[in-house]
Amino acid sequence: MAVTTTRRPVTLTGGSGNRGDNIFKGLTVVFAGLIILIVAAFAIILVINSTDSIGKVGLDFLTTYDWSPDNGKFGALVFIYDTFVTSIIALLVGGAVSLGVAIFLSEYAPDWLRTPISFVVELLAAIPSVIFGLWGVAVLAPTMGSLDNSLFKGLNFIPMFGGGFDGQDPEPLPNGRNLLTAGIVLSIMIIPTVASISRDVLRTVPDSQREGLLALGATKWQTIRKAVLPAGRRGIIGALILGFGRAVGETVAVSYLVGGAQNALPPSGQIFNTGETISTKIANSRSEALGAAFSAIIELGLVLFIITLIVNGLALRLVNRGVKSVKPLAEKSGTNAATNIGTWFGRLLFPIFVLLLTPYLSIWVSLAIVIVWGAYQLLRVWDVRSKEAGRTIPRPLEVLAQPQVSFSYRKVMDRIMSGIMVFATVLAIVPLISILVLVVFNGLGAVFQPDFLTSTQDGRNIFDQSKVVASGNDGIANAILGTLAIVGLASLIGIPIGILAGIYLSEYGNNRFGGAVRFTANVLNSIPSIIVGLFGLSVFVNNHIFAANYSGWAGCIVLAVMMVPIISRNTEEVLRLVPVSLREAALSLGLPQWKVTMTMVIPAATGAIVTGILLGVARIAGETAPLLLTASTSSNWRSPMGGPTTALTTYIYANISGNPTQQAHAWGAALAIVVIIFILVFGIRFLTRSRLRTSL
Repeated sequence: MAVTTTRRPVTLTGGSGNRGDNIFKGLTVVFAGLIILIVAAFAIILVINSTDSIGKVGLDFLTTYDWSPDNGKFGALVFIYDTFVTSIIALLVGGAVSLGVAIFLSEYAPDWLRTPISFVVELLAAIPSVIFGLWGVAVLAPTMGSLDNSLFKGLNFIPMFGGGFDGQDPEPLPNGRNLLTAGIVLSIMIIPTVASISRDVLRTVPDSQREGLLALGATKWQTIRKAVLPAGRRGIIGALILGFGRAVGETVAVSYLVGGAQNALPPSGQIFNTGETISTKIANSRSEALGAAFSAIIELGLVLFIITLIVNGLALRLVNRGVKSVKPLAEKSGTNAATNIGTWFGRLLFPIFVLLLTPYLSIWVSLAIVIVWGAYQLLRVWDVRSKEAGRTIPRPLEVLAQPQVSFSYRKVMDRIMSGIMVFATVLAIVPLISILVLVVFNGLGAVFQPDFLTSTQDGRNIFDQSKVVASGNDGIANAILGTLAIVGLASLIGIPIGILAGIYLSEYGNNRFGGAVRFTANVLNSIPSIIVGLFGLSVFVNNHIFAANYSGWAGCIVLAVMMVPIISRNTEEVLRLVPVSLREAALSLGLPQWKVTMTMVIPAATGAIVTGILLGVARIAGETAPLLLTASTSSNWRSPMGGPTTALTTYIYANISGNPTQQAHAWGAALAIVVIIFILVFGIRFLTRSRLRTSL
């Protein structure tokens, strides 16, 4: 998700203020208000449908781990625990790689390389999560299976690699599907989000800060560490929290790799254990969600909704404040009591954090880390106090305490860190290449089979329903048509709402209501897709709004909801880039403001608005989880949209675990959806060649 800096809306007070202006403004207000109503509806529906579970289970829902619907027991602790474990692994691994990519792109990469590398890294965001799941099963899980076994044998004295909290956990499974593997695939999926936001934050740091330290003889890495990273610290932390929120809500890729639930077992400290996160439990409990456990499943969604609201709200605030609060180093000089307290508090955070990890690291490892860290800090304090008193400490200890006093050390560290940044960038690109090679290699054989693209799953030719194809040649025509129909109709619903809401935010939104709409749009864009699916399940499917239990129409509506915030925020940003002078010139001629907006402002930004539309379409085309809960799947195209409707993503999800023929067809469908999305992405890239979009 792209987070942009907050500019003041371009609100003009000129114009005739006639009836046309009032009607047009009122129309945009209505559609902008829909965004707030949608998020409010999510909260209300989740709370109402969770009431039964909350009343019967109470706090046991959050504090127990036995999930047995047949016995009326609903303990979600293990799902909450597994969600945080996989997300923290993703944050630690993906955050480190993302920061390396961001530093390379903002500080090291030449201009001719920066744009293509940025584009390649951001292509990861275009890969559907179901494709990440396929890649994880075929490539990542086997690799992790070998690594898990080596770590278990070599580091079993550390609880998280050995026996867990109680030392009784078994050896890791050879298939490599566990919490660690799920965390690794999540770390890859959050790289585009964290890297792109961190890069933008770092590029807001004034060049004068870099030039000042370089002029004093600092190396490139010293300049980055002392000037660039501290200035962008708040925005980077916000980006990491946003990546954490993205990991918390991921469903499909995790469901392939997390290994499966152990509902009657307590949370374990070993990261090689199988498990189930909140979102995967919801996705895997579709049958339960239609029965007695419905309220408990919705309460799981409510817990996830609250977590994502808190995480993403904090992240968005930090990112926006971080971009605006970059100050020259000279303005940050000076010390006071508050500064000293903050410094010492910051120093204590690391040992406190290490001690909190004692159940995973063991008391001896934690103490060893804290003792070494404390000794190093005392050595640095001794060195500083000695210099203040006019004394010196032995040269080896001085170099150990302040290694930057050695020019050779600084030079070597500069080269090492440059290499690490390059390595991180390569590490971010490798999964994309591996995914594309895997999908093309496994999918081409199925795509070129006779009737694969023209027949449905039940073996009938899509152009001639009376024609039955040979056994084993059934194809994905119904999935292709389902994808086009659901995405197309969702676009017809979501695009007008998003554009009119964006017009309001840009042209009239300089007020508290506009700020509320803007924040709510950002929150809606961050809500996990499984929550949107639960909303559709509760409102449309369970109430039989469209006659059948599952319906393509329900899938259309939930996907339309997902694309609205993308289009609205993009439209707002690009309309702000249209010069105010253009509006003022037209208004001075006596044109009403609505006509100025429709005939002058929007045409000037048409290319960039279309780019945002394609971005929204690409986003929803790769969604799986909300369609599983609303549209489900069907083997034919005889009752299009009125009943269960298969899309390419849900086809892949349903068939990848089947017999060899079904698996081959799933890979063919994977290649088809990747081609469709990449056409959209490259179309976006072509449109961004315009000067207006480049400025954005």
